[in-house]
Amino acid sequence: MTVHYEFDVVVGENQVLIKLSENAIPVLRDSIGRLVAYLDHAQPKRKLRERLRFDREQRALLWRLFPPVSDYGPMNQEFEERWGGVLHAELFGAAQRVLASIGDDGTARYQLSAIDDWIRVLGQTRLLWVQRSETGDMMSEDDRVRSAGLFTWMQTQLVYALRPELAAQLTG
Repeated sequence: MTVHYEFDVVVGENQVLIKLSENAIPVLRDSIGRLVAYLDHAQPKRKLRERLRFDREQRALLWRLFPPVSDYGPMNQEFEERWGGVLHAELFGAAQRVLASIGDDGTARYQLSAIDDWIRVLGQTRLLWVQRSETGDMMSEDDRVRSAGLFTWMQTQLVYALRPELAAQLTG
């Protein structure tokens, strides 16, 4: 099953304009909305007991989003205590801002200085379906792999628009 999506990016002096095809709007909103819901439930304000109620898929997602920084347990625990909440909150905030920026007509306007939100959220949303080491494939018969491929492709389009010299180097 091949579905065509449009993700056009125009980079201005202080702003980035992203134009999504009509069929891309619900995919982005639904997928990023799922990411926000998982992150909201994992916010530190929640009690440990509530966090333990996550089913296996949700725990696996959080593990993919925030993998251990070290094989050494105490170092990993120290990092998690110091930075875990901050990293969760930053991704949660970025995902909310990206969602809020998507207009009903498929136009998103974003400050150039904050466009990392989009790059981060597209990359992390891909992890709803695949492991960190996988990029996905938009031509796959597997819905999960195809969805991950779509988010990887959108992230790549955005990076190429922001840094055309990278696109030239990589595409020859």
